[in-house]
Amino acid sequence: MAVLLIAGVAALVSLDNVWQLLISCRLQPLLHAFLLFFLACTSVGWAWQILLRPCGYKLDMLPAMRLSLLGFFFNNLVPSGVTGEVYRVYAISQMGLPKVHAAASVFVERWSAFLALILATGVSGWAGWPWLQGVKVGSALGQFYQPLEQARLDYMLLAFLILLVVGFLGISLWLWWAAGHSPQAWERYRLGISVPELVNGIAAYFRCPRYFLLATLINLASPLLEGLAFSSIADALGMELSPTLFLVFTPIFRILHHLPITINALGTQEVASVIFWQPLGAAPEQAVAISVLIHVLKISISLLGGPLYFIGQDYRVQTVG
Repeated sequence: MAVLLIAGVAALVSLDNVWQLLISCRLQPLLHAFLLFFLACTSVGWAWQILLRPCGYKLDMLPAMRLSLLGFFFNNLVPSGVTGEVYRVYAISQMGLPKVHAAASVFVERWSAFLALILATGVSGWAGWPWLQGVKVGSALGQFYQPLEQARLDYMLLAFLILLVVGFLGISLWLWWAAGHSPQAWERYRLGISVPELVNGIAAYFRCPRYFLLATLINLASPLLEGLAFSSIADALGMELSPTLFLVFTPIFRILHHLPITINALGTQEVASVIFWQPLGAAPEQAVAISVLIHVLKISISLLGGPLYFIGQDYRVQTVG
């Protein structure tokens, strides 16, 4: 699939021009982008650290950030972007946290990140609405299916926000329903842990919402920092697009990263870059160059996580009163 998508994008651009943009980009904005994206990745550890406290356990900041970077490293190896979460459950259970609490804390941290993504989409979409209103995608999608040329960026963003809200409410209602059913109803499921205990462990966060809301506020920083990192990449390429526009579309790129289509959104990200940036004034070559540098940025942060696998293996979680 990735090969087909990249081939489709390659037919729309001059690869020589893309290469010239990449080799002529400025280094200082790229370093700013690296720092911003690194902070976005490590903020996950801070949010997760807070969500362990209702379980009666404490994880120091450094091991929390280490596991978060390792999770990001594994997410970039396998399509779907959930391998890192599975690793975090395994790793912290090896540090002394019961598997039920480990799985519940990781699930709820991702659940809070989902809510943060909705908030980021709403706020940035409201701020960027004047740039998007009435703008049609045009030939970017028309190359694949002609009627899509009339698709509008503002309607696409609104539809995306509605889908996020529906998805989040669906998960929340399912948890509320599952927690109210008899534990025996879940005993037939086998996940290596007690499913009734896992459901109850997740639902317990309904009874202490302040931890969930605090983790959501921290997770809100992640897509905002990531959007600013992408804006710095555009600056390195000499583009003059408003940072608000990158904040608007960062949530969509995040969802693309988690779709089990290609590894690390390879191909899907290039198509999305052309679709979103070309109608807003970027040349197709500039849009593809942005996407390539985003891949480089993600790989660079991921490579930081690899060596950390061999560090801090003996750390143990602490209990709190």
